[in-house]
Amino acid sequence: MAMLLLAEERNDTMTSQKTGHHYQPGDRVRVSKDVTTLPPLPGHVGIVKEIIPSYADKTIGYNISLDDDPRPSRVWFFLQDQLTPA
Repeated sequence: MAMLLLAEERNDTMTSQKTGHHYQPGDRVRVSKDVTTLPPLPGHVGIVKEIIPSYADKTIGYNISLDDDPRPSRVWFFLQDQLTPA
């Protein structure tokens, strides 16, 4: 049973290392230029509106409102590894 606990602790450590920086609502972020969407992104910088944990992928997703979007109420969903601080 001790081995099982060690394995779980190791997985938690690996998950937290993999996820990197955590953003909060209101944080400004930049979307990677490698991300392609339909329709095309109106910009690559925006504000975090909502945090959405993805337990299956062991990562975090974010709803982002992008600057210069002609539809200002629209939000775009991105995974954590697609974002960097702006």
